[in-house]
Amino acid sequence: MKKAIFTLMFALFGSMAIMAAQPKIWLLGDGTMEGWGKAFAERVGSALEVKNLSQVGLSVKVLDTMGGLDSVIVDKAKKDLLIVQLGQNDLNETNVEVYSSLEAFTQDLVDLILAAKAKKMMVVLCTPLAHPYYKEGVLVNRLGGYAEAVRRVAVSQDVPVIDLEALSRTWIEGLGEEGVQAHYVNLNTTERPAGEYLLNESGCQEVAHMAYNALLTIDNKKITKLFTK
Repeated sequence: MKKAIFTLMFALFGSMAIMAAQPKIWLLGDGTMEGWGKAFAERVGSALEVKNLSQVGLSVKVLDTMGGLDSVIVDKAKKDLLIVQLGQNDLNETNVEVYSSLEAFTQDLVDLILAAKAKKMMVVLCTPLAHPYYKEGVLVNRLGGYAEAVRRVAVSQDVPVIDLEALSRTWIEGLGEEGVQAHYVNLNTTERPAGEYLLNESGCQEVAHMAYNALLTIDNKKITKLFTK
């Protein structure tokens, strides 16, 4: 009888330990990621918990003001995956509370990765989404060098990158100036200020599809293992 009880307790605590050790996916980004992150979590399903910490107006400067990564991820996060999409608000020179120069943005992004690695987390960077802004019928790059800065940081810190800027630019160009308006909230493709493009539900689904599929193709055994259990 005692042996049976011990066996049952061992199995119970063993299963609890496995559940406690189940990795999570953390999303950390701006308002666009807050939106498409919900659709992304639906695609991941119940196999992995997705925690979306993204919020409208978030930039590396705002995150630093809040206290850095430790202020938003206080749980034990060893073996968890952190997906970061910043740069959308950081380029807004008209808002000193969120703006960072390219140099400051680059360094703060490196510091964020180092903080995540100190927590034994895996990191994937995302370039910011292309803006559906047209001038004389031509899609204009309004991200300056911020998307390229994310790419450079990914290389220097040896972390994967999902190039959402390139993917979304191809998507926007494919839809055309009129077609893309169906995927954004109250979109005016020629007048809306930089950094104020909000995806609607269909737009969030499209970007989540891009991000999820790109994540599955990343050549990293630890990340791949998350989706093959």
